Amino acid sequence: MKRTVCYLLMGIFLLCAATAQGQIFNTKKNKDADELYNEAVQATRAGQYQKAITLSQQALKVRPDFVDQELLLGRLYMLTGNYPAARQFVHKVIQKSPNYRDAYLYAINIEMLTRNYIEAEKQANAALAQFKDDKEFMLRKMSILDATQRFQGGNVYAEELLEKFPGDTSMHKAYIGHYLTAGNFYRQRGITALAEQHYARALAMQPGNTEANSAITNMYLRSGNYQRAMEQLNAELANNPNSYDLLMRKLGLYQDMHDYPEALNLLQQILKLHPGDAKARSLDLSLRMEAAAWYANTDPYMLYSGILEKNPGNREALDKVIGMSFSRGAYREALAWINSGLKSSPNDQRLLGLKLDVLESDRKFGEAALLAERLLRAAPTAEKRQRYIGLRVASGREYLAQQQYDLALAEFETALRENPSDTAALDMAANTYITQKDYTRALDVLNNALSAHPGNPRFMMKKSSVLAETGRYDEAAAVAKELQARFPNNQRYSTFVSDMHLTAGRLFMQAEEFTLAKGQLVLVLENDPGNLEALNYLVNLESARKQYDSAVYYADIALQAHPDNKEMLLKKASVYTDSQQYAAANAINRQLMERYPYTTKYRTAYVDGLVAEGLAKWRNNRPDSAYPIFQEALAIDRKDSLALLNSMNILYARQSYDSALYFANEALRYYPDSENFLQRRALNLEGMKDYAGAARAADSLARRYPTADNKDYADLMASKGLRNQFGLYYLNSNYDYASTNYNIATVEYRRFFKKGSWAVRANYAGREQGTGLMGEAELYYTHNKSLYSYALASYGNEIVFPQLRLGYSIFKTFGKEIEGELGARYLKTDSANAITGVLSVAKPFGDFWVNLRGYFISDDGDFNTSFNLTTRYYMNRRQDYLSVIAGLGTSPDDRSRLIQFPQLSGLLTRSIAAGYQKTIKYRTTLGLFGTWINQKIEDNRYQNQYDIYITVQRKF
Repeated sequence: MKRTVCYLLMGIFLLCAATAQGQIFNTKKNKDADELYNEAVQATRAGQYQKAITLSQQALKVRPDFVDQELLLGRLYMLTGNYPAARQFVHKVIQKSPNYRDAYLYAINIEMLTRNYIEAEKQANAALAQFKDDKEFMLRKMSILDATQRFQGGNVYAEELLEKFPGDTSMHKAYIGHYLTAGNFYRQRGITALAEQHYARALAMQPGNTEANSAITNMYLRSGNYQRAMEQLNAELANNPNSYDLLMRKLGLYQDMHDYPEALNLLQQILKLHPGDAKARSLDLSLRMEAAAWYANTDPYMLYSGILEKNPGNREALDKVIGMSFSRGAYREALAWINSGLKSSPNDQRLLGLKLDVLESDRKFGEAALLAERLLRAAPTAEKRQRYIGLRVASGREYLAQQQYDLALAEFETALRENPSDTAALDMAANTYITQKDYTRALDVLNNALSAHPGNPRFMMKKSSVLAETGRYDEAAAVAKELQARFPNNQRYSTFVSDMHLTAGRLFMQAEEFTLAKGQLVLVLENDPGNLEALNYLVNLESARKQYDSAVYYADIALQAHPDNKEMLLKKASVYTDSQQYAAANAINRQLMERYPYTTKYRTAYVDGLVAEGLAKWRNNRPDSAYPIFQEALAIDRKDSLALLNSMNILYARQSYDSALYFANEALRYYPDSENFLQRRALNLEGMKDYAGAARAADSLARRYPTADNKDYADLMASKGLRNQFGLYYLNSNYDYASTNYNIATVEYRRFFKKGSWAVRANYAGREQGTGLMGEAELYYTHNKSLYSYALASYGNEIVFPQLRLGYSIFKTFGKEIEGELGARYLKTDSANAITGVLSVAKPFGDFWVNLRGYFISDDGDFNTSFNLTTRYYMNRRQDYLSVIAGLGTSPDDRSRLIQFPQLSGLLTRSIAAGYQKTIKYRTTLGLFGTWINQKIEDNRYQNQYDIYITVQRKF
């Protein structure tokens, strides 16, 4: 007997090993076309074009009608310079899918790269016939016209594009580029009039265009028309007066015209703007030498300076060279001549006055102030005092510009000691403190200024601003309103009052003091009812506080004053969206989209609003209303991920799996790496019961995103496609009233089909009196969603096993997942014929499942009952469970006691069983169960039975 058990266990081990080996060697699967395509895309992005071509060819062998793959292969051939092959695949895609936009782009690019412009234009026209008014295709056609030098036709087309897309930046660039290309073409061929005409059109669109301006200027220079060239440069400098390049070009033009005085003046200007420029510094000497050579015999300055060399005391010559140096901006030379004169006449008032003028003109305000103070102290006058104060203020302003605040304040305070009420000194002192954010001292200065100059608007405005900066908004507004009351017709002061309240409101909003912020913003509206900025803040504020009706109220006020304000319309729609009034929001968004069809922002807002409305209806269990809304969103933006996702979710819930699969595939076309859409494709294939396709999709998902859930789902889908199962069962029974064991080994084959499964089993049991054999056939059949049947037929050789065993039950699922059973059993042995009625009821409670079954047994006139209470606790997504079974009586379904059934049916029997079943990757199921049975055979006599039951099942 022990040898038999050993052989049986060894066979189980070998069978499991063989199955595992088969699993190992069958893990590698052929890749599907989608996987190959995705790998080809990744290789293309990495620049591995030959690898991508190989992968693409493999994908087309798997799926010859894979349009996306054909287009990718065409692109790869284009990237590798194989234009005939690229052209073949791209044209094939256009024939199959005339609406495939990217295919036309590739077709045009291929012909442009091969300079086949006639075919390129043909493809562009075909694309525009398919996608009317498509901006990108229209730009491609424009580039074809430029490439073929059909500039007159290009002019007409450029004007049409500009009229059709007046606010489009890319269209503006294309328009400018066309006219520059045409201008360059005509300029290179010497057709000056046409070149200038085309450059002028480019400048009309972009007045500061460097290329056009430079080209026009160069044409004037080549033709010797210096005056027109100077006019062109001056026009450019009007837009950019400090441009180093333009100033240097103007300097060169003055040199060409031999206008050296203007050239030297301009050079001084360049040196002030760019004091560190080496080129400009080097020109200072070379330009003067060039001018000296030009004016060698005619320059008055040279003549007078020559006189002074011979007669240093000649006052007329000295006055002339000082005046000429001063007029030319040569302040150093003028100062040198003045100092030369002061050596002989140190108190000459005229020379001192000229020196003061030169120092001031050369912006040496500190030195000038010291000289002005000397002159003031020598002969005080009001005019000298005011000039001295002005120079101190100018010196302080220079220090302030250099952020030398202490030196600046020292100069302003010196000026105020001379005149405490000087407005410029007070103003600049206040500015210095404000720049340093020393608002307390700034207010002191401003209060002093207002004491000296009561009601001065400048000081009052500045004081109001400083008060606002310190958070004293009410005082700031009071000062501002005083100005407004005094000057009711001055819009500047009214605007200033509004700005004060706006600033306060903005700061309160940043501090999340919404009530205080609203108070300030309402004051803005009292002063300026249509103030768009205040209304905008109020809409934001009320929306943030979820006071949506109030937010809409302020939005309506804004729209009454500014009825076509796009941003306010969009904001009002956003408020409606936040308050879940999606239909109202979408009405506004649709209006904006129709009014501005080429503005992405409004189209996106409308699509987002439609999706939000659809989601709301979907959440409120109104999928039939939600689905058309999602479709409308997709009609506008076919790539919207939320609309795609929820469309397929609704269809999945309706069990319209084929339609849902269409959306899943469409989504993956735009988002090939999306885990969510990959999951949806697998789920819909599962819903269609295409388990082979679902298994491939789930396997691709698990490979790309190897999470535990994805791997588990891939295992589940792989198992659902399996139709066969092999099982081994071993039952061992021990008794405390007998020395022998009761063992049964069972081999089973099960076949799954659409409506259920059938199985055949062979049972074997060795005994001293012979070998027991019994064959069994079993059927589970699903009639509909709530009804299924179970049937069993067994036949044995009456050694150990009964001769005949039959069974049938029908199961019905009622509300709240309650399942009822009604059935019958028949058992025939050499000494009994038992007929049994079966009733049971079962119900799940979360992860628990409970079943109570009763058997009503009639055995040749004897009537007995038996009851079983089974509980299971499911784990690991209901793959595994722990089971506890309590029994009373002997039932005809108890395999370990069938042969003894006639002897045991009348005994008082109690049993308790426990077990655990584990499923591995939905394929292999292992079970271990133990049972203790206690039988009362006499009043004070009991006997016990112990069962161990082992199961192994494997799907394949």
